[in-house]
Amino acid sequence: MAIRSFGLVVPLYNEAERFAEYSQLLADFIAKQPPGSELLFVDDGSSDGTLFAVNELVARSTHVRLLTRPHEGKGAAVGAGLREVRGDYLGFCDLDLSTPLDQFERVMHAATRAPVLAAGSRDLATSRLLRSQSKVREALGRSYNRFLQATITPGIVDTQCGAKVAVRSVWEQILPYCNELGYAWDAEAIAVALAIGIVVQEVPIEWRHDDRSKVNVLSDGTAMLMATRRIFRNARLAANDKSAARGGEVFDDANAELLMEADSDHWWFRSKAALVATALQRVDRVAGDTGWLVDVGAGAGGVTALLGWDPERLLVIEGNEALVRKARSSHGLDGVRADVTLLPLSQEACSVVCLLDVIEHLDDPVPALMQAARALKPGGTLVVNVPAHQWLWSAADETLGHARRYTRSTLRRDLAAAGFEPLLLTHVFSWLVPPVWLKRRVTSRDTAELGLDQTSPWLDRIAMVFTRVERALLGRVTLPFGTSVLCIAQPVPQRDPIKVPK
Repeated sequence: MAIRSFGLVVPLYNEAERFAEYSQLLADFIAKQPPGSELLFVDDGSSDGTLFAVNELVARSTHVRLLTRPHEGKGAAVGAGLREVRGDYLGFCDLDLSTPLDQFERVMHAATRAPVLAAGSRDLATSRLLRSQSKVREALGRSYNRFLQATITPGIVDTQCGAKVAVRSVWEQILPYCNELGYAWDAEAIAVALAIGIVVQEVPIEWRHDDRSKVNVLSDGTAMLMATRRIFRNARLAANDKSAARGGEVFDDANAELLMEADSDHWWFRSKAALVATALQRVDRVAGDTGWLVDVGAGAGGVTALLGWDPERLLVIEGNEALVRKARSSHGLDGVRADVTLLPLSQEACSVVCLLDVIEHLDDPVPALMQAARALKPGGTLVVNVPAHQWLWSAADETLGHARRYTRSTLRRDLAAAGFEPLLLTHVFSWLVPPVWLKRRVTSRDTAELGLDQTSPWLDRIAMVFTRVERALLGRVTLPFGTSVLCIAQPVPQRDPIKVPK
């Protein structure tokens, strides 16, 4: 789906100097959008010459408007602008174009593919920093994002990029619960979206820091931290209102439709996506890569959408047509129905192939792995995740159709048989081993404990804290146990071409 009309909001506060540098670029950008699009500058009570400069631009541009407000803060300006601006799709960015306009277009495109809140992100596998912040700013920013992941925005690695786009109907659900006036507004919008079940699609971008940034590390940073409790309350109110509107329905892992939804909502799937994305960064295989990532056996695409790859270069391959349709409608992903042992991919077509919790279902995983090797371009990367430790076998494995659980050595053996060499091979979800073992010891062997019912707001946050710890260890420490084995591998150069089973 293409943009029908687009409304872009740009907040201003004492920007007389930078306005002359960037305003015409923004005006030219909006002029290229479909009819009905507009650029809305929202002045947050400037006391310099900003208003004079904006009015000059408005006088010579039919698609540029100005909204003036008393000084309250950037968040108040953005919120007011999104409620006022015209367009079918709405978004905002900073005047300094720290997210360059060609990168902002990538965020726009992600918003057109599904009813998501698309957010530019500086900390994904293929993101690039064209100009970094100071070491102090960068360290404090990362600490703040980790704090948010542990409290109100679990699984979202960058809330503060300042480039976000969604269809109007999505903003209409989010805005009534956004009350923050300052820089914490971005985090609030994401927290509310997550609380009411709107997918937050992080989009990898190129980003550059402007030394003239008005964010004060000490005073603004403290205010953002203090806002967290208020945001938590607002997000919880939004979730309660959404639940009441649905008639109080609850998660039932026996329901097939809700099972499809779980791969983007449940903490385990979001943790898996975060671990995979971090592992790719650790082996330094994909920085700046613009090739295709193909997720084979991807289910409904929830994990795929969280991997931090360009949505325009993501492909889901899944054997179930209903799941392919779900990946298209909920996450805006390209999807193809196909068998994992006969991939509809040209030779050397992909940068990354993912087989996440797939090959344990196959009696012989080698043909599927060889298909992945055929599809990878030279220097390409295979990502495999499998359940670990045969002694954790339970009725859940039988219900899920597992043929085996793996150790690192058995996974290495299967990869070698298909011509792959591991670059990173470790257990993950180490913290889950004791509770999973205990749960399966006390549960009847006839009962399939899938674990999707094991969730709550606090468990969600605790899980993401442990995930953050494991992400810090990935590529640096090999964990000796965990409920899964995660591997990044590359094809071993061969003299003879790989013979793909027919």
